[in-house]
Amino acid sequence: MKKTCLIFCLVLLLVAGLYLMPHEKEYCKQTELVLHTVVTLQAEGPEAKAAVREGMERLRALESMIDEESEDSDTAKLRAAAGKEYVSLRPEVYHMLELSQQYSEKTNGAWDITLSPLLALWEFDTEHAHIPSHEDMIAARQKTGWQHLKLRAEDQSALLDEPGMSIHLGGIAKGYAADEVRRIFRQHGVENGLINIGASSICAMGKNTQGSAWKIGLRHPRQDEGYCTTVELSNASLSTSGDYERFFLQDGKRYHHILDSRTGMPADSDLASVTIVIDGNCEDAGMLSDLLSTTIFILGKEKGRELISSLPEPVSIILVHQDLSMETISNK
Repeated sequence: MKKTCLIFCLVLLLVAGLYLMPHEKEYCKQTELVLHTVVTLQAEGPEAKAAVREGMERLRALESMIDEESEDSDTAKLRAAAGKEYVSLRPEVYHMLELSQQYSEKTNGAWDITLSPLLALWEFDTEHAHIPSHEDMIAARQKTGWQHLKLRAEDQSALLDEPGMSIHLGGIAKGYAADEVRRIFRQHGVENGLINIGASSICAMGKNTQGSAWKIGLRHPRQDEGYCTTVELSNASLSTSGDYERFFLQDGKRYHHILDSRTGMPADSDLASVTIVIDGNCEDAGMLSDLLSTTIFILGKEKGRELISSLPEPVSIILVHQDLSMETISNK
């Protein structure tokens, strides 16, 4: 009898021990084409596979909300109603527009999401990129201007008050998407993960599979392959903007896709690229880093430094100047 009781107790202890042992962490990595770019999600945790799957689903949902070519998207509905009436927006799109307008006002229009008519003229996304005529430029600029985007908070709706206007969320949507995936990862208990949206908007959580900070290579602005430096990233968001993604050369001059709303021309910046790093404790870290990298590129080094110094969030900047020298700036 004593022997039977002893065996029974040993079995109970074994079962209890197995139950109390921590579950083995899952690791999941998935790459897809979404938001018109290559997205890679990596996660480690007890629900890593579910987190990555849900993250990709969320990105596809966001794409349908902002895809300018889809009639059901909020951006298309705003364009169709321009100069006519307010359009009810999804909360995600309204949030992007709300933050966007705050920074348009703060930067006197250096940041402006109403440049879609001008971008269409330059055709940077096609094989026919060219310098538009002066007449076409004047006509397109009459259909732009952040002041003409009206927001109505009580019902989260918006109006473009001039016919022919439209918005382009390319400089903010990837960062917002990274924030959304980060929230999903947290809900699934992911402590270590990397959210890479087009290599230009990246969110790092915890550590990599080797137990150290994630190492992010920053593309060299004048080399098709190669990095100008690497950044160690942990619990932070990073975004990069530069004059090397979409451009063409004419008469020895580089014409890139980052337009200055004040001229309708590619920003005449003293910078080749701007990388922004914001602490992950900032709820909108991805969206803000995305927006700021473009804005500071347009403003240039000195005015960009003034903007960063005015922000309450801890921000670090890596600047690559036109002569390819580098500089790191922080507001804290």
